[in-house]
Amino acid sequence: MNKGFTFFELILIVALMGILGALSSPFLSRFVAQNYLEDTTNKFVRTLRKAQNYSLSGKQGSTWGVHYADRELILFKGSFYGEDHSFDETFDIPSTISVSNWSDIAFSKIRGQPSTDLTVTVSSNIKSEIVTINGEGRVNVE
Repeated sequence: MNKGFTFFELILIVALMGILGALSSPFLSRFVAQNYLEDTTNKFVRTLRKAQNYSLSGKQGSTWGVHYADRELILFKGSFYGEDHSFDETFDIPSTISVSNWSDIAFSKIRGQPSTDLTVTVSSNIKSEIVTINGEGRVNVE
């Protein structure tokens, strides 16, 4: 007796694997999109809080702020973006994520208050999340 697989059995297994792969593709793409959205939202929250903490602690004797443009989130030193690029920290945002209603924000050194209230919408093709920061400097995600 010969041991092994027949050609028909191999073709059947390859076909079943192909069907399972095709059926799981939408679930995988949804998982990746959801992961990108959560990761990007967390980047915004962490960067806002980091700028606030840097301002409160007086790091480099300056205020700190956050700028968003061209798929980059930038933590910057100073009252406005472009003042001093030597301390910028840049974080890339995936191309599948869109950000709307953004305006640059800086935090005061005394109480960590933002220069403006901010409500930003971070969206993917499946879902949106809203990041807000109020006049007291509280950052929330909805």
